[in-house]
Amino acid sequence: MKLVDSNVFIHYLLEGELADEAERLLASYSDLAVTVGIVDEVEFVIIRRLAKTRLGIKRLDRLKEHIRMKGFDFAIDKLEEYTEMLREFDITLLKDYAEPRQLLETMKNYRLTPSDAIIALTCRHYGIDTILTFDEDFKRIPWLKVIP
Repeated sequence: MKLVDSNVFIHYLLEGELADEAERLLASYSDLAVTVGIVDEVEFVIIRRLAKTRLGIKRLDRLKEHIRMKGFDFAIDKLEEYTEMLREFDITLLKDYAEPRQLLETMKNYRLTPSDAIIALTCRHYGIDTILTFDEDFKRIPWLKVIP
């Protein structure tokens, strides 16, 4: 099993500079997985970026107010596309795994953000040794092989 990091989906869905490479990665590998945290991050980035480009909303408090009043219509196309992608590529959804002490130690030892440390620990918990990501930080994790 290989874990797909959020940045692969974000580049693909929002047509980032690595969109073609992201598409190639997703099409080239099978037995892919994501975590609940990765799904959350992808959806949040989609919402934030589309709120900015489609609505001109930059501040989180204004975005939350817009969502309370009008919902997600401005981003629902990309959110649905992402959900469909997960189904189409038959991507397994895994629960995040990290204990507080282990999380802090991993953050300190490998100089990772909390969310990246959770991903690394989740991979180790499930025996996943490969991650598809454009994030160079995962190269510091000895139990993970980074693709590309």
